[in-house]
Amino acid sequence: MVKGAFVEAAQEARLELALAGEEQTVALGRALGGLLKAGDVVLLIGELGAGKTCLARGLAGGLGVDPAYVIQSPTFTLLNVYPGRLEFFHADLYRLGPGDAADLELLEQAAGGVLAVEWPERAPGMWPATALRVELGHDGQDRRRAVVSGPAGLVQRLKEIMNT
Repeated sequence: MVKGAFVEAAQEARLELALAGEEQTVALGRALGGLLKAGDVVLLIGELGAGKTCLARGLAGGLGVDPAYVIQSPTFTLLNVYPGRLEFFHADLYRLGPGDAADLELLEQAAGGVLAVEWPERAPGMWPATALRVELGHDGQDRRRAVVSGPAGLVQRLKEIMNT
């Protein structure tokens, strides 16, 4: 079972979760993907190997992307697009330098779908205030911790799903 703590501010909320391995990381992404709507942006934050791409696989599942698609980090292509209930735009900015991300016009491209961005800190100031942030980190052998923060309504619905 996923253990979590929930903290809410005026318009923003924060949910902390302990995830026992890859399966629960994918489950978090799947639950979140089922809640997202067109225009939503999810910022995936964490060191190498923290589970960002694993969470993106779950997001794809929750967005109705066909499981036949292999969801991989688009480190060299920068952006992969997958059809689903909503189009899923998966970006990886790891290889970009300062200012390079603005040229990609990611927000404009993904406006009709959901955009998930790995390494969003490579493009500070580019993301909307309504973006959902998912910070992943290692918490022992095959365990991760996730801190989800963003719009209170969305985070509250996620909390309800993850605690069932």
